Amino acid sequence: MSSQDKSSETTPSIEYIDGPMLPHLLQGSTDTTIPQTTTSLVPIITPPLATQTAASEEADDAQQYLLVPNSQRIIVRSAHHGKRVCTLVPKGDLSIHAVTLVWLPVRGEEADTADDDDDDEDEDSGEWAVVAGCSDGTLQEWSIAKVSSKSNEEVAPRRVFQLTCSKTEAVNMIHLTSPTVSDAALASSLYEEKGGAPLYGLINGTGKKSKKNSSCVVSCLIPRFDDNGDNQTEGSIDLKRLVPTKNLKSSTSREEKARLQKSHVCLKKGDSIFGLKAAYRPSASTASADTMDYEVEEEDANSVSQGDLFLVICASKGFAIYRESIKSSSSTQEDGGELVHFELPMKSSYQSKEQSAFSSIAISPDAKNLALGRLSGHMEILDDVFDNVAKFLNARNNGQDVDQQQHPEAVTVRKSVHWHANPVRALAFLADSGRHKGNSGSLISGGEESVLVTWQLDRDFHRPSHFVSRVGQGGILRTLCCMHTGKIVVFCSDNSVQCFHGANYDRLWTEQGFASMMLHEEGVIKGNEKQNDIKKGPVLMSKDPITGHPILANLPGAPGMVHWYDPKSASVVGTLEVSPYNRVSRRDPRVDPNIPTPAVTHIAIGQDGKDMITVDTVWTENTSVGREYTLVGPQGDETPMSVCTSIKFYSFSDAKGRKPDQRKHRHGDLPMSYELVSSMASPHGREGEVCALAISPNGETACTLSRQEDAFRIWSKNTSYSPSGVPSVMWKCLYKVKTPAGFANLLSQNNNSSPGQNLVAFSSDGSVLSVCYGTHVTLWDHASATLLNSLSSAEGIRHLHFLTKDDDFLLMTSESQVAIKSPFGGAGQSCYLGNDEWSVDLSAFGRDAKVSSVIPFGDSSLGAKGFFAVSVAIDNGAETVVMVVDRSERGVASVKDSDSLMYWRIKGGVSSLCVNECIASGVELLAITEDCRMLSLNVGVHKAKTLSLKSQSTSISRTQAPVLQVGSEVDSQPMKKRKISTMPRGTGKAQQFETGFEFPSLSGKFITSFLSRR
Repeated sequence: MSSQDKSSETTPSIEYIDGPMLPHLLQGSTDTTIPQTTTSLVPIITPPLATQTAASEEADDAQQYLLVPNSQRIIVRSAHHGKRVCTLVPKGDLSIHAVTLVWLPVRGEEADTADDDDDDEDEDSGEWAVVAGCSDGTLQEWSIAKVSSKSNEEVAPRRVFQLTCSKTEAVNMIHLTSPTVSDAALASSLYEEKGGAPLYGLINGTGKKSKKNSSCVVSCLIPRFDDNGDNQTEGSIDLKRLVPTKNLKSSTSREEKARLQKSHVCLKKGDSIFGLKAAYRPSASTASADTMDYEVEEEDANSVSQGDLFLVICASKGFAIYRESIKSSSSTQEDGGELVHFELPMKSSYQSKEQSAFSSIAISPDAKNLALGRLSGHMEILDDVFDNVAKFLNARNNGQDVDQQQHPEAVTVRKSVHWHANPVRALAFLADSGRHKGNSGSLISGGEESVLVTWQLDRDFHRPSHFVSRVGQGGILRTLCCMHTGKIVVFCSDNSVQCFHGANYDRLWTEQGFASMMLHEEGVIKGNEKQNDIKKGPVLMSKDPITGHPILANLPGAPGMVHWYDPKSASVVGTLEVSPYNRVSRRDPRVDPNIPTPAVTHIAIGQDGKDMITVDTVWTENTSVGREYTLVGPQGDETPMSVCTSIKFYSFSDAKGRKPDQRKHRHGDLPMSYELVSSMASPHGREGEVCALAISPNGETACTLSRQEDAFRIWSKNTSYSPSGVPSVMWKCLYKVKTPAGFANLLSQNNNSSPGQNLVAFSSDGSVLSVCYGTHVTLWDHASATLLNSLSSAEGIRHLHFLTKDDDFLLMTSESQVAIKSPFGGAGQSCYLGNDEWSVDLSAFGRDAKVSSVIPFGDSSLGAKGFFAVSVAIDNGAETVVMVVDRSERGVASVKDSDSLMYWRIKGGVSSLCVNECIASGVELLAITEDCRMLSLNVGVHKAKTLSLKSQSTSISRTQAPVLQVGSEVDSQPMKKRKISTMPRGTGKAQQFETGFEFPSLSGKFITSFLSRR
């Protein structure tokens, strides 16, 4: 191995694993110049691409890809099975604003030396390329043909173009669209007529003269990429301004509005463009025999139109259609465009203006019809709208007197259908029985209901013809229909993508990603209107001992679910539904609040993975159960609700003793082999909520803590066997312990309390239970409900863990401190048999440094040495430092034979940490950020080399203390010589000496008796 390779292995690195597949309305935008309702980052399905090893050109033998963009990268997935192929990453630390697909001709050495008989075929030979508009005003390009060889790699762009505009500086591309994204023949002819691959977009920038921020619809041409030419990695493209946008005041006169609409995309006050779609319709003279006829009036022989290009510019309260005539190459006239505006108010007076706003658009494959979805759930299909626009503009250009009654909005037939109760977020026209040409007869729609609805527009169009219910845990965001294979691809807000057969709607495959995004807005609790959120805590992440995969709970994108996640494939490999719920929770969206989704707030799993306990909360309208709240609707209407807390106990059931599952599962479902054996609603009383949960390592005992009840409860597992030897498991509550008098009200008055804290923990052998009360930690013998000892801290404790089996030291973290405490010690007390206590003040990172997460290394090789990982948020959460700390050396551990520290800096906050792998050759941590990303923190082989932090040590020599075991006999241990540290009370220096006195091994009875008398 070279020194360079060795250095790269020992250098800590950060790798992106998973994140939101697609942005939706709740996510907003990473750039303030982009509207939060933007839909520019839309998925794309590529046409069939023949591989080099393909024996034929059949579509079934060719490969298709799904391009799934988010603000940081473009995930490329196979359209045949949904697995991730590679990732397209822009050059530089940039945000992606818009993505589209273009066709470019390829003319290399093979095309130049081809025979004359193959000229027609060579003219259509080309490649498909992905083009992305980035935050620095560049267009970056990737070749789709190259992604098949990039298995799970990050692919850099092959070309980067700097965008320039004559009247605008600091160009910011918001939307991108291409008129031909699935037909190579049309794309080839359009390329020849235009002299480049046409792209249309919406930019935002500052005027060079006015210095005002404005938007404009633009176009540009992408040149071909020549493999045999010079280096083309960088260049510039001039944008052609088509029409600017203008927000009109409500007082604008009708005459002034009509004048502006001829040269501007006129928007109502406060409105913004959310959709941009392009379609190309060739004329009858240039169309093939199987292409639809499209009559275009010819002006003269030198300006024969080759077809029309239509651009639909859609805002919430109206849309405009821009037409550009494509002239022949012999024409000397410059291409020009014209606008036609539509408002299309709702015919029904029941819906308000806000509810009648547009939410989605789709153009039929034959560029004939236009479908529009509204926030009210209504949909409208405009028949032959593009024909009507062309006839209207042609008549006006020919000098004919046209009035308002001949306007396309007046003459176009509108079909209105309604099924959805919530906004229509996804629209797509279906393919015509899987053939290469589409029709306008079938439409699919989706929304928050998570139901895929099919409409037969050429038959009984006012009723849906087919339903696919419960498509995902979240609402449907996008739908795609492949014009070549007829497959339907559905993207949901729970970060899942599914593929259905276009004829029988069988689910062919499904891929579930990291469901970290909230599905929809939730109601506001009365009295908490300023915060406008319901605290559910961070995503819970722990390692499953059976499968070795991380377990994810409290997922905003998968309410009431527990997921088993595989970081290598970046997909969910197992699911467990804890709390079923109704996905459509509002009767009237205008008045009723959106009921919060259920949440798995706590999860604990035994050391062998056979026992699992969950705590979930469910909102209900039954106010006789649970803790009562009042939700406030959009218009201030109040709705009384209750939160019911339940604890559920699961046992892992293998195939031998497993009961048959009576539920039906579709292809792609991944149910885990866990059986619900016991459950209890309101385990801490009607008003009591669970704030902490822990299970003993052997899975026999559990503890729950409640602030409202001001008590903790001990739960015990009972296993009985039938005559045939089949085990039967039952859990029951043994007893309840109220807060001791010395710690009264400390738990309920903890102002720094928040969900996701570890306030209870069992020791490594399960004999000792630690419970936090504000700034105090109490140690209990849970077998006899006896208080053994108490420790104190200067700040309120947020996380508590027992460390190694050798000494059972306590790892405690507060808001700004990390401390190691011995169960033998305490405030103002001398240490018994030595002391390894120390604490670290994180003010070295800044005055606002806060501990966000901490995780010990458990039973791994580093865990046995007392290593743990901690994340510290600095600069008010703008950045997070994650480090691996060696307890014995009181500092950050470094990599073996290297000066590289186990230390990472991450932009933004980190809410959860998990040890994914810890082997002799290295360690891998999984981190979940507050912006819903999952990252892998890798480092090579390491050894205990440390860099000390700012420490508040007790200056006592470190020595090995005995294991604290309570409540059970232990095997006798051989007697060892030990070091003793003595420190008189009130002094700060330790006196260390060797002694020949041999201490016997202390049994559990001795320590129980010793500590109980203190």
